[in-house]
Amino acid sequence: MTVLKAVMAPRDGTPAGGFHEVDVYDLPKACAADTTGIYLTGDVDQEYLAEQRPLLDAFVTGGGRVLVNGHVQRVFLQGLTRWRKLEFRTPRDLVLTRVTDHPVWAGTDPLAFLYNTGTPGPVPFAELERIGVAGFYGRGYYLDLPAGARIVHTLGPTAAPIDYDYPLGAGRVLVHGGNDLLQFAGADRGTARLAPQIVRWLEGR
Repeated sequence: MTVLKAVMAPRDGTPAGGFHEVDVYDLPKACAADTTGIYLTGDVDQEYLAEQRPLLDAFVTGGGRVLVNGHVQRVFLQGLTRWRKLEFRTPRDLVLTRVTDHPVWAGTDPLAFLYNTGTPGPVPFAELERIGVAGFYGRGYYLDLPAGARIVHTLGPTAAPIDYDYPLGAGRVLVHGGNDLLQFAGADRGTARLAPQIVRWLEGR
């Protein structure tokens, strides 16, 4: 079942309800009045979302927030652009550089996202360079960004934009051009704060 995660919290500032998993085909329910933000997983049905673009556009322009993960190939929200594959040969081509501070990634080291390894527990970076595999965070980029877009991270020496956000009406859209960000929230990486910071951003805080 393809799901999205909706952050449901009254817009009057009372305590938030956090993530609620919703089937993507119940999108109208996810865009209900008590939803402040929507987290779209990387495997979401983009064809269906493209059909629901008026609903998504209205949700964001009305003050909601949407976090888009993965490789956008169908423009299902105003301002989105299509993902492009990055040509890379070594981990150096995939090194993440933070261009602009963003509350979702506050307090995290971009190098913490570079390598994946099956070794349990925290692993020193020098060891990650030896045994880790780069590219899980992302291997592609976005060009032709919308007006007012802020690039958060770029990849490699080509400075290819992988993470960006932009205003849309009274709301905001955050795009991550790789595997779901929640997969990279963990104490072993030193990035456990990523998950609650995603929720706070989707709450509009």
